[in-house]
Amino acid sequence: MGETLSKNVARKGCLEAFEIPMVLPTVQNAVHDFLERTAGKQISNLISLGGTGAQSVNIFQITGSVYIARLFAIVRDTTLMTNCTGASFDLFPAGGAAVQISKNDGVLSGIAVGSIITKVGLAVDTFTVSDAVGAVVTEQGWAGSDVFNAFIVTQKVGIDTFVRLTYSTTHNPIVAQIEVYCEYRGVGEGDLVAV
Repeated sequence: MGETLSKNVARKGCLEAFEIPMVLPTVQNAVHDFLERTAGKQISNLISLGGTGAQSVNIFQITGSVYIARLFAIVRDTTLMTNCTGASFDLFPAGGAAVQISKNDGVLSGIAVGSIITKVGLAVDTFTVSDAVGAVVTEQGWAGSDVFNAFIVTQKVGIDTFVRLTYSTTHNPIVAQIEVYCEYRGVGEGDLVAV
């Protein structure tokens, strides 16, 4: 057997002689794996919720186009926030119609300080609220996806364009603060600034 094995190795090469398939391991977050790496920049903005009825708060202003890898928020103050519904993230060109980033039916009523709000799905999906009142696990939206759902936003030509939070409340006024975080990379010359 040793003689046959030696001849096969000499004739075909080691891997072919043993008929071992060459399978490279899958490495997640490797240097060549763009989609699993951090976006590059992180920006945050502490916003105050106020007013009564339908409200909107501009969070970030966009210049050009921006790839957003993660959009999430942490509740910092809930002095008066027992009624806050219809909440969502949207893209707003000043004076124009808003474009949804998340569905406009999020409920923030009564959530605790430290709760996390994350965009985990498509624009037609409600953002996920992980209420810190109890222990919470937030998972991937579907197999093979990240917990966060990346997307690209583009400024309307010549118009100030913002990522904003919209909500509705019956408080007069609502009193709360939310810190919104965004991990992003400019597409070409694109950028984000807190407003």
